[in-house]
Amino acid sequence: MSVGEGGGTATSGAAHVPYATDGTDFSGALKYHYGVVLKRFLRFGLPSAALFGQMYLWPMEHRGYVLPVALAGLLGLVFTSVLCYARVSLLRSCSRVFRTYPLVFRGPLEKVRLESRKLHIRLGERVEPSMTMLAKDPLGRPGWPGGMSDGLWFAGDDPFGGAAIVPGTGEVLFMQPRDWAAAAKERQSAGEARAERARGAGLTKAVGH
Repeated sequence: MSVGEGGGTATSGAAHVPYATDGTDFSGALKYHYGVVLKRFLRFGLPSAALFGQMYLWPMEHRGYVLPVALAGLLGLVFTSVLCYARVSLLRSCSRVFRTYPLVFRGPLEKVRLESRKLHIRLGERVEPSMTMLAKDPLGRPGWPGGMSDGLWFAGDDPFGGAAIVPGTGEVLFMQPRDWAAAAKERQSAGEARAERARGAGLTKAVGH
């Protein structure tokens, strides 16, 4: 493993997960991550909804007193709902990739940079030089996943992107070329079969979740 400029050493410290992390159980990985998203929404979204809804339990003449609390609850509900939607959308993108491409171990892995919970990495085992990929954790965990030192279980096609599972710690990552425009030439020369497969996986456009 090599660490590039700004690679850093911080790790996300994921706990033990109840599914295989050797590339054989992407369904279990997705189910677990969907469950975490739902639990987080229930933990923060429901209390926010309660804060907003309690305003309607008061008589009309007293609602002005609880309006600030209700507005805080509304803002909290909107924020958690938007965050939940973004996480579910990214997991759906990963699911579509996993159901289209096989998971193959790719290593070694070069950590290029960690930027605002986005991982800039390069994967090995390609004949041509590997492009820098931007990887996003749908759960938004900070730092580098602890199990990615030697590589990842990757499903996809580099110039289009893909999804990965981190060995050992089990994080799911959605990945696309960091410079989407610069990879356009390689996508255009990929051939119809690869392009059609990428369309089936939803990888023909840059995903901005």
